[in-house]
Amino acid sequence: MNVNDLYNAQFGGGNPIFIDDSNVEHTGPFYAFTVVGTTAAVIDSSGCTTNIVDAAPTMSFPLGSTIYGDFTSIELNSGAIIAYYKPQ
Repeated sequence: MNVNDLYNAQFGGGNPIFIDDSNVEHTGPFYAFTVVGTTAAVIDSSGCTTNIVDAAPTMSFPLGSTIYGDFTSIELNSGAIIAYYKPQ
């Protein structure tokens, strides 16, 4: 990812997608997600591929948090997120 892609991504240039459905795997690749809505998001790490080392089977992220990483796919157990596709 070059510097221009990083600048564009900060302002939604990473082609965001709203995800609020449970137990459905969404294929990326994604470089970040932000927790939105009214509650924390619970990610099913058994249903997603990520570079988070030693990830628990489910991970809870508080409302308003943005998590950066290399996510091949994302699956929610609950909550809602905006996931940002990695520029190709």
